[in-house]
Amino acid sequence: MERHIHFQDFEKWFWQLSRKMENVWKDIYTKTFPGSQSRIMYLLEQNGPLRMSDLANELHITAGAVTTASNILIKNEYIMRIRNEEDRRVVHLDLTENGRRKLNELRETGKEMMKLVFKDLSDEELKNMLAAFKQASANIDSMQDPQFQRK
Repeated sequence: MERHIHFQDFEKWFWQLSRKMENVWKDIYTKTFPGSQSRIMYLLEQNGPLRMSDLANELHITAGAVTTASNILIKNEYIMRIRNEEDRRVVHLDLTENGRRKLNELRETGKEMMKLVFKDLSDEELKNMLAAFKQASANIDSMQDPQFQRK
């Protein structure tokens, strides 16, 4: 019974912390890359060059919205347009070195914020949290394994 009560309390605090940390990270990125600019930068970093139409589909926004956001990013030299040599109508977007550098700066700012959030944890507490997060991640991975899926 006590485990159940602790887990209920844990669940409440986990979701509260998750939302707060999400907002911290979002604030860091949206100050530099407001609106869909942030999501465009993230997708380009994760996937490499993408067609504008693919970005629009992935982000569930119009091609015009991608064009508007990307024009700002291009103007600020965070991304660049790359024309397809075989078909000049096809345009890909990719990060510039300046864009990669800016994303790294923002990531470092986020890491510093996380250090502040968890600064009062002892080394042992941090080690225990790390072990718990690794185990939880492994549990999620095993739940996604087809042999463990519910029918």
